[in-house]
Amino acid sequence: TTHPPHTTTAIVNMATSLLVRRSTAAAAAPPRTLLRALPCVLNSGVALPSYAGLQLGPAACVGAIREKKHKPFHNMYRANRMKEIRKKQQEAADAEALEALDGTAALNVVKREEPKVGTTPFQAARLMRAFDVFPEKASTVTFWTRLNVDLSRESVRGTCHLPHGLKSDIRVLAFCPDDEVEEMLAAGADYAGITEPLRRIGTGWLGFDRCLATPNIMPQVMKVARVLGPKRMMPNPRSGTVVTNLKGAIQEAKGGTLLEYRAESEGEIRAIIADQNFSDAQVLENLKFFVQTLLRARPRGSSGGGGAPGAAAGGSKPLIPGAPATAAGGDAQDSYFLEAGIQLGSDGPLVRMDTDSIMPASVGYFR
Repeated sequence: TTHPPHTTTAIVNMATSLLVRRSTAAAAAPPRTLLRALPCVLNSGVALPSYAGLQLGPAACVGAIREKKHKPFHNMYRANRMKEIRKKQQEAADAEALEALDGTAALNVVKREEPKVGTTPFQAARLMRAFDVFPEKASTVTFWTRLNVDLSRESVRGTCHLPHGLKSDIRVLAFCPDDEVEEMLAAGADYAGITEPLRRIGTGWLGFDRCLATPNIMPQVMKVARVLGPKRMMPNPRSGTVVTNLKGAIQEAKGGTLLEYRAESEGEIRAIIADQNFSDAQVLENLKFFVQTLLRARPRGSSGGGGAPGAAAGGSKPLIPGAPATAAGGDAQDSYFLEAGIQLGSDGPLVRMDTDSIMPASVGYFR
């Protein structure tokens, strides 16, 4: 159908006003009324208007016709994609925070249902070196073990002198009468005396790593027990820091052979037995000596013995070394060492060892 001339003129005027409001001819889609009336405008013979001295075509009057389907302002596909990206970023941030919080402990986590594959000390020393891809400066060898003890009723603590001493800059404070200060300083102590050290400790000074004392001076040292006790630096006969031969104790502490150990938490003991400059033979000698020390310090109430491998009665040898026994009774209840391993540096993995092979009579130190 054809529209009257006045209607056609009105349509053309509407298209012109739409063009003026838009900066370009390729603006948003025009109303449907203009699109439907476009054939009538072309057939009516009405002159199309001009704008800025240019003769406008039909498409310019009514705007560019969009061929694609109308796209909504809210794109749900983009929203879902952004949601996935944010979720991945949050997961990555949580993983980094967990790793920073746990440090290297997450690397040594072993699930309860997984068999704990163990090696001999001879093999563990070589595996420990093999995993040391990026050596650390002044890294140390740490021996870790979990003992079958009940710390609520008994304790495992003490000192020993390793066959091969560690080079360490330990600061020693020797509690002695004031008239023996020069003598103790000449023996190697960093600080000595009783009056001045007690005064400085009372003000919060803790510029030392180990305290040594004689039995006759301990009543005066008890004045600072509230300061040294929580720091685990209080001289104690069981830790080997209350001695009769103060000079010899100073030389042993400065020589690096003195090792103090203590079972904590669920019977766990961590002790530094070597450093990265030690040979494998020296590491194994210190390890064997420390295991002997722990066996001698075993409480009477704890189970387990220090016999050769397979000494536990009533149990079959597991197919995987270090895996729990399947027979009734089991090795877990007859063994004093429940788990054991060595680690080089703070970033190295914990190389687990078979608890039977770390016994002093085992051949695991040679193959």
